[in-house]
Amino acid sequence: MVIGRFPVGKLLIFAMKRVSKPFGDLLMWMGKHHPFIRHYVIIPPAQLYNTFEVRSKLRMLRLKQPRRIPRLSPPIATRLGADMLSEVFVFCIGLGLIYYEISKTYTKNQKKDQEIEDQKRALDERVDCIGADVERQQKDINWIRAALNDFEK
Repeated sequence: MVIGRFPVGKLLIFAMKRVSKPFGDLLMWMGKHHPFIRHYVIIPPAQLYNTFEVRSKLRMLRLKQPRRIPRLSPPIATRLGADMLSEVFVFCIGLGLIYYEISKTYTKNQKKDQEIEDQKRALDERVDCIGADVERQQKDINWIRAALNDFEK
């Protein structure tokens, strides 16, 4: 695994797991003391996960699919739901950090591209000025040549 070579990465992953622990404990406490949160926030994802897990395992074993999957008991579903939501919390933090880094890189690249465009525009203006100077000098040379031709005649 690549992360094993980077101790800082291991440290960050460990810190993220440590941050999710209090959040999971808070969800467990809320699941025990607030029936609304338990029944509408914590238990439904756990029951859905259980249904998908059982069906996928039976499908992998090529066994007959039951019509009804037995539901988890409330304490087990509460624990599983709290663990899942705490992992989702960590995942969202990770996504937020990735989004922040990408947006920072994007703005940095935009700034660099804008500087390059400004430099190109400045160079184009200088080339246009030089072109105008060359045309003016060419007219002066032609005028001097015409004057010399008139003077020689």
